[in-house]
Order: sequence, then structure tokens, then C-alpha cells
Amino acid sequence: MFKSLTVATGLILCAVCLISAQTVANYTDDSSNTRPADRTVSPEARAEAKRLQKEGEKYGLAGLYSQAVEIFQRALKLDPGNADAHFGLGHAYFDLRQYEKAVDSLERAVELNPKDQEARDRLSLARTMAHGGNAAHPAASRSETPSQVAGVQVSMNVKPTPPPPAPVKTGPVPIKTETEKPSEEVNAAATDLALTKIYRVGPNDVLDIRINDSASPQSTLFTITAAGLLEHPMLAEPLHAAGLTVDEISSRFEQDLKRRALNDNPKVSVGVRDYASHTVLVSGLVKDSGTKILRREAIPLYVVVADAQPLPEAARATVVRNESNETFEIDLGQSSDMNLLVRPGDVITLLPSVTQFVYIGGEVKMPGEKTFRRGLTLTQAIISAGGVTRKPKEARLGRDDGNGFLVVTRFKLKDIESGKVPDPVVKPGDRIMIE
Repeated sequence: MFKSLTVATGLILCAVCLISAQTVANYTDDSSNTRPADRTVSPEARAEAKRLQKEGEKYGLAGLYSQAVEIFQRALKLDPGNADAHFGLGHAYFDLRQYEKAVDSLERAVELNPKDQEARDRLSLARTMAHGGNAAHPAASRSETPSQVAGVQVSMNVKPTPPPPAPVKTGPVPIKTETEKPSEEVNAAATDLALTKIYRVGPNDVLDIRINDSASPQSTLFTITAAGLLEHPMLAEPLHAAGLTVDEISSRFEQDLKRRALNDNPKVSVGVRDYASHTVLVSGLVKDSGTKILRREAIPLYVVVADAQPLPEAARATVVRNESNETFEIDLGQSSDMNLLVRPGDVITLLPSVTQFVYIGGEVKMPGEKTFRRGLTLTQAIISAGGVTRKPKEARLGRDDGNGFLVVTRFKLKDIESGKVPDPVVKPGDRIMIE
């Protein structure tokens, strides 16, 4: 009898174990609870996640941390086991001062790659900041001293870290006149910076639209038409979406549903699944030329150049602005120039260094063609010509206005020497006449 009871008890225990195992299996099958290392990732998804991870690093280096977070999150949806993407996400959260989130992501990065010392250092620093900067907090690793924490490099998986970018500008700032207000320049810079944080939908973009987060057997992906329209079965008529942000599209969608009383409190979530409308063209001395897709209204030139991988002989770039047909000449070695914002439709060409000249004549010892270098001033140009022969009063600087006409500006040399007026910077092709 006891033997029978023992067998029966064993069968019951086995059944309980099977039920528990099945429960755990059902739990881990849920994508929201699956540990990253447990999911099977296709080679295609892994490759795309790697590409997104590298793109996120570029946005992080550009100081566009919110955009970097978005891209790293997309990479981790495809490949939750990508340790570098977890590290990049944690670093971006750290730069945004969201230290608790940074700790979560960095802990996962260390879990996936325990040998990543940089991730461990960054995790220790994030824990310290998450607890009010108290380096002695017990949450910090004992093996990491405060001096080690203080010496951590700030980088997005790139070592060493470049210095922070200079304030974003769209080109050389013109000299202010008396009627101009300093606030106008500040407002323009703020407007330009805002362009790096928003994206306005355009033709061929693919949107992911979900209403009240309800599961639907039908596809949630909708492509903006060539005319800029969003066609959705729940809309009374196509919505003109081109030029709107995803938040603005969500708001207008909800207003349409409320107006027709289809839903008392609709909640429409809109995201961009595939970016296609914002493109620039990169050519010249780069490894990866061709069309590049922007995920914001504007991004700094150095992000585009880094993505295209410039060749060693590349020394300068020209940016032709689609909106105004302006042309910007950029020296790749000048960080301030590389902050020029690139916008959709722009054409970027990387070129080799070329010898340029200025021309000087009149009362100088060695008139003629002189080699130009960046930053050359009027006084320096005169010295390169051997100096003046007599005591001249003024210099005439002639410059092409871009339309073939010469614009002449007169400078009193005495005022430049005395410091009353600044020594003007000359440009390639300038004609200088000393009188």
C-alpha cells in the first residue's frame, strides 16, 4: 500500500514539475519578458541591429543623445543580446542624466560581456550619480575606487573621446551692424539647434500607427504617399501628413476620431518605422558614397562625413544647400566649420587640398601672386610681398561677389596698425592694391 502511495506521490510531483516548467516556458515565450540571451535572433536581424548600434554611436558622438537612445532601443528590439547596444543605450541615458535607466542598461551590458572594463567603469559612475554623487554608496562596486570612477572616459564605444562639439552654426556669422540685435543671432542658433531634435514626416516614410494599443490582425504600417497624404481606414479622409511631426499626426488623428464620435477617448500612437524622405547626397573622396538618409531635420556635417568614411587625402568639402542654392566651402580640419548643419536635399562633396592664391600689387617690394593659407590677414599678405616701399596710406581689397563683379573695400593701414580697426582676413582670389 505504501509502495502504491509512494508511486502515486511521485507521479503527482512529476505532474507539478511539468506544469511549473510549462508555466515558465509560457512566461519566457512572451517577448516582453524574454531575457535577451534566450531569444533566437536571425542573421538578418543581428546585422541590422549592428548597423543601428553603430549609427546610434554616431548620434551619441554628435551630442544628439535623445536620438541615440531611440536608435539603440530599435537595435535591441532586433537583437536584445547585443552588449554594445546596451552599453551605448546606458551611455546615452547617462549623458541625458537619467542615471537609473543608465544603471539598468549598463548592468545588462556587463552581464552580457563581463570582460568589458569600460562598461564596468561606466556602471560604477552611473551608480554613484544615481545616488546623489556619493562615491561611497554601497551600490558601487568595491573593486572600483573613487579615483577610477573619476577617470572614466566619456565615449560611445569609441576610445578616446573627442572633445565636445562647439555650438551648432549654419555658416559664418556676419558682422553685426548697429541696427542688429544680439538676440537675433541667439534666436537663430536656437532655431537651428531645434532642427536637430525633430523629424517632420515626408513622402515614402513608413509609419507605424496603433490605436489604443489594441492588437489588430491587420498591418499597422502605412506609407506616406508621393503627395504627402496618410491614408488610413479609420480616417474620414486622407490626412495631409507631410511636414508634420509624429506627435502632430497623432493629435490630428485623435481629433478626427473624436469629431466623428468613433471613440470617446482615443489614444493614437504614431512612430516612424522606415525613414525615406530626408536624403542627402555624398560624393568625392569617401569610401561609402551615395544617398544618405537623415532621421532629423538637420544634423551636423561631421556626422555625415564620419558616416561616409572620408579617405586620407580628403581635406575640404563643399556643401550645396538645396533650399537656397548656396555653396559652403568647408575645411575638414576646422571643427567650427564642421558644425555646419546639413539639411535634406543638400549635396556634399569631399575634395583634396588645392593650392590657392591671393594677388597683391602697388607699393610693395615683391608684387604678384602669393600662396593663400587659411586665416591669412591683410597685414600678413603685405609682409609676404616684402613689405611696403614707401609710407602708403591705404589698401584696396577687391573681392568677387560670386556673380563675377568685383567689390572693393578700402582700409586705412594706419588704423589697422594702431588697433583702431581689426586686421581683415583675406580670402582666396582676393586682389590687394597698396596705394
